[in-house]
Amino acid sequence: MCNALKEGVRLRTWYLCDICDRVARSIGRNHVAEKSIIDFWAESVTPSFPDLVLVQNDASALRRVGTGNASGEAPIDFIVNDKATGKAVFAIENKTGRSSISEMSKFQLDVSDCDCILHDMQKLAVPAYVVHAQVLESWVPPTMGFRPVGLWWTDVYQMAEYFMSTDARRDESRNAAYFRKQAFHDITTLPGALRGKAGYALVERFAKDGVPTMYR
Repeated sequence: MCNALKEGVRLRTWYLCDICDRVARSIGRNHVAEKSIIDFWAESVTPSFPDLVLVQNDASALRRVGTGNASGEAPIDFIVNDKATGKAVFAIENKTGRSSISEMSKFQLDVSDCDCILHDMQKLAVPAYVVHAQVLESWVPPTMGFRPVGLWWTDVYQMAEYFMSTDARRDESRNAAYFRKQAFHDITTLPGALRGKAGYALVERFAKDGVPTMYR
C-alpha cells in the first residue's frame, strides 16, 4: 500500500468479503490521491493564500471497525487552518475513483460519507469542499501501484443543488446519493473560487446558509 518500489517485497494473502476487499484495495489508491491534493495545494493555493494551511486529518489506513464506532462520524480528510490563529477555516473531503468526472453519467457518494461530511461541518463549525481524484493503476509486474490523473472540486452547497436521488448501491445493502456531474469543476479553478466578497467565499456561504441538506 506504500506505492513505492522496494526490494524484497513478500506476498501475503488475506481472505476478505467482497466489500472489505474493495476497501482494502482502495488504500494505496487513496494514498496517491491524498498526496496529489497536498501537492496541488502547495503548488497552486499556498502562493496566493499563504495564510491557509492544509492539514491532513484522516490519512487512509486499514482499520478495524469497533462496536462503539458511530455511523456518520468518520473524520473528514483535510482541515484548512488559519496560519495566524490555528483555527479551522474550512474542510476538504477526498473521494477517489478510477473515472474522470467527464466520463461519469453521475457522481455517486455513499449516504454514510455524506453524513460524515455534514457531521464534521457541525462539529468544526466550518463549511466543506469535496475533491474527486482520478487515480489509475500502474503495473510493475508482479506488483501494482497507482498514479494520479486528475482532480476536480465542488462544495457541499453545489452538491445539494445538483442532488438527483438516493438508491441502494449495486450488489450491496448500502445506500448512495447521486449528483449531477455538473457540480464539479476542474481543480485549476479552485484558487480563484476561494475568495469571496469580504473573506472566503465558502465561509460567507456557511455563515448565511449553515449546514445544507446534501441528499433527501
